[in-house]
Amino acid sequence: MQYKNIKTVLLTLICLLSFTVSQAATNQQQRFEEANKLFNQSKYTEAARVYQQLLDEGHTQKALYFNAGNAWYKAGKTGQAIYCYEKALQLSPNDGAVKHNLAIANQKVNGFVEELPMVFFQQWWLQLQHLHKANGWAIGTVVLFWLLITGIMLNTYLPGWKNKFLRWGNYVIGVLCALYLLMSVDTYLGANNHEAGIVMNSNIKAKTSPDENSRDAFEVGEGMKVHITDATHDFCKIELADGKNGWISCNYIKRL
Repeated sequence: MQYKNIKTVLLTLICLLSFTVSQAATNQQQRFEEANKLFNQSKYTEAARVYQQLLDEGHTQKALYFNAGNAWYKAGKTGQAIYCYEKALQLSPNDGAVKHNLAIANQKVNGFVEELPMVFFQQWWLQLQHLHKANGWAIGTVVLFWLLITGIMLNTYLPGWKNKFLRWGNYVIGVLCALYLLMSVDTYLGANNHEAGIVMNSNIKAKTSPDENSRDAFEVGEGMKVHITDATHDFCKIELADGKNGWISCNYIKRL
């Protein structure tokens, strides 16, 4: 009797959880469609705020970032638009529409300097990274590792299994295991690398040292993509694509 009661409670909890997840997904879709409707009505600021609320809640789909970028761009918020396009590009590096809109937005950035294009093997590596997320590569590493151990044990302790096909199979699995391990580490580090960011304010004077009273080095425009090479409590040392570097307040940067 007690077992049946526990089973009933568990089934009830599972049903409630499924219903809650379903409701949350429905609510998210409704708000996304509401933002799309506002955008089509040329209410760009209102649409951007709805998109941004969804992003702030942790929804990170490429379409959401892309639409948010479009709305912020139409609302005149170049920095926010470029940030969203860059995030969408991280999720889908070869998306032509995202690249096109990002290029248009960058034309409005004062002093924009285009980054050097990646060479072919960097592009291949980036495409390979996006086959799985870090967890997917890690799970693949574990599965391949145990397949490798099993193959080695079969080849070592069972005489009938000693043949060149199994041996070469172990070599292939070993190489794949090493590749998956490397990709899991690299993908994790890439996802948690926040050394790049977008400047969110206009007409920012970069300083020669982390001091507001130090000499001006150059001006940074809203929407400029920068790489953060050093930081103090209040100031970040930034480097532009052309090699210029200086210090600005970290509050001006939204990290990617």
